[in-house]
Amino acid sequence: MSKKEEVQRLTAEQLFQEEIDALIKAEKNPIPTGWKMSPKSVLTYICGGKVGKKTIVPKYIGNKRLVEIAISTLVTDRALLLIGEPGTAKSWLSEHLTAAINGNSTRVIQGTAGTTEEQIRYSWNYAMLIAEGPTKEALIPSPIYRAMEDGTIARVEEISRCASEVQDALISLLSEKRLSVPELNLEISC
Repeated sequence: MSKKEEVQRLTAEQLFQEEIDALIKAEKNPIPTGWKMSPKSVLTYICGGKVGKKTIVPKYIGNKRLVEIAISTLVTDRALLLIGEPGTAKSWLSEHLTAAINGNSTRVIQGTAGTTEEQIRYSWNYAMLIAEGPTKEALIPSPIYRAMEDGTIARVEEISRCASEVQDALISLLSEKRLSVPELNLEISC
């Protein structure tokens, strides 16, 4: 059994790698900075279509205009908030948008009542922190921290389940587009 067959659920970019590769290879439109393909190709990846002889299967069956608005929001470097009833493909759509745009949909924070501000920003390896003090090696970056470093997308699922102070911390990151680590005199900007 191959490693891929042992995984219970592959990521969107693993499941649809051939389609993503075909869209990237056939790309003729301008590609925004940090994106793997143009907004038009992202729309084709999500809503389906043809690229050369390759059929791109639809990942989202719904209002195409909503997908266009989501892509337009992301291409202008703004945060995207998908809200709706349970089971309406919000997580599915966000995973596929991220897979098409960045090629990595794994930077996810799962919001719960127990989600802390540390999980949004960064935390510490406390053994290293005690032994060496605050160092870059002792820092444990969150998915948002990593995305800000790389200029990619991080996803926060179920933000409404998070405590208000966690939501406030996230809003602060989104509006300022910077994350400070005062212990290291470090600032990450996206």
